[in-house]
Formats: sequence, C-alpha cells, structure tokens
Amino acid sequence: MSSRLFPGFPVALSIAAVLALSGCEGGPTYPKDRLTQDLQALLVEEGLTGSVHVVDHTVGVQVSQAGSLVQTPDGQLALGPEFDEVLRKGIVSLHRVLLSSDADIQFYVLLLSDPSTPGATLTMVRYMDDVKRANANMLDTPEIFARTIYDVNLTGPDSVSIKDFLPSDIHLEDFLSWQLSRRIQARLGEALESSGTVTVGRVGGQFENGEFVFTLDLTPASGDKVDDATLEKAFKNSTEEIAKVLSSYNFNQFDAVRLVHPMTGRHMLLPKAQLRLFQ
Repeated sequence: MSSRLFPGFPVALSIAAVLALSGCEGGPTYPKDRLTQDLQALLVEEGLTGSVHVVDHTVGVQVSQAGSLVQTPDGQLALGPEFDEVLRKGIVSLHRVLLSSDADIQFYVLLLSDPSTPGATLTMVRYMDDVKRANANMLDTPEIFARTIYDVNLTGPDSVSIKDFLPSDIHLEDFLSWQLSRRIQARLGEALESSGTVTVGRVGGQFENGEFVFTLDLTPASGDKVDDATLEKAFKNSTEEIAKVLSSYNFNQFDAVRLVHPMTGRHMLLPKAQLRLFQ
C-alpha cells in the first residue's frame, strides 16, 4: 500500500499550533513523577484511546481512534473525517501537561493510528523549545509547521506500539537532520522543478561522527545526467537552508556538513566555520 497525505492536511496546521497555558505558581501542576499517569488521564477525559511511554527526555503518546485515517479504493492512505479533532485533542493534552510540568522533556512523539487501517500510522515529532517559542509568539504558524516532523509509516498488517516505535531518546542533532531533509527537499522543489529539467525526490538526512550528511535525489527529466549548473544551484540552496536553520537553533555541536548527489558522485563538504558564510 502506498501512502499520501491528502490536500486537506494543511487545514490541521492551525490546529497543530494550539498551545496550552503554562502552569500556575506554587509548583508544577503536573509533577514529573506523575507525568505518565496525568497525561494518560487527560487522554481519557478527551475520549481518546491511547497509551503513554517516556524514554529519558522524550515522551511518546499513541492514539488509536476510528475515523482518523482511511484507506482509499486506490490503496492510498488519507486523512479521515475525525483526524483534525483527534489531532487537536492529542496536542492539547500533551501541551497542557508538558508546559505545566517540572519534567525535563525535550521532545514528544504523537503516533496516530486507526483500527480500520492496521499497520498504518501518522507520526508527529516536536521539540518542546519550539513549542514554547510558538507559545510566546516567537514563531509563526508556517515556521512551527516547518519545525514539526510529520511522517507516514506503513508496517504491513501488524500494528506497532509506541514502545516499539520509540525505543530510545530523541536527540537534537537527529531531530535537526530529519527537519532539514524535509526543508531542503521543499526548497529544491521550489528552486529547480519549475525549469522542467529535473525532478526532486526525497532527501535523506542523518547525523554521524560529527557530520550532517544529506543525500540529494535529483533526477534529470530528459534522462540525461544533471548538468553542473543545476547541481551547483542545488548545493547552494541546500547550504543556505542548512545554515539558516542551524543558526536559528544556535546549534554548534557539529564539525561539518556534507551534501551528496549519488547519481553523479558529486559531493560537497563544508566545515562548520565555512558554513557560517551562508547565514
């Protein structure tokens, strides 16, 4: 089964930006030693069937709700009629607890599934510092959406649990590599596809041995190889996007950035100091 998010998905952007109020004075409303129980109780209050799993500085919430996701006759995965409401309730519950707790939670994962589509899930990952900045009106809706990782996962007929999906803590460098791969792909699509000479595919991103490595999928529309001018433009746009995002996070715990285009074997290696020139 292939997957696709239908055009109705952007409607959820304003819902996804819903933020709960901070806790009251005199101590946390949701103490860290009761984080799991309190979050679970809020999900029940919202009428959601879900479970909570905490790993170090990351909290995962799995919600399985009828009407969230549907499979279309042509085998596509689409958003169901209850998607917006289920997403809103899940996010409000998470923010209500995490913004009013003394628990040191840096990331949350919301895993949404539907009993009618076993093995298919929509995942949302957020960095709590982004949530707090949005709550303080420091990030607008398009930017908080760009900083949110949405993904569709297809595991076949078997359902997946939040404990299996989240076996370990999420680290900022990994989150940034996921976010940047999506932002680079979107930017390259805008910069290159209008010419009709190349097609932009999924950008791979990972952090290893102190390097951010991004693999660019550029396919020539005519079947010829990607010309040097197009590749240079792709590298330049990618580098500018990377420099902008890493600077906005004040993230300096890396040594270099590497861009790779496997089809031509071309790559670019930029040490951290050189990357600052593109900010």
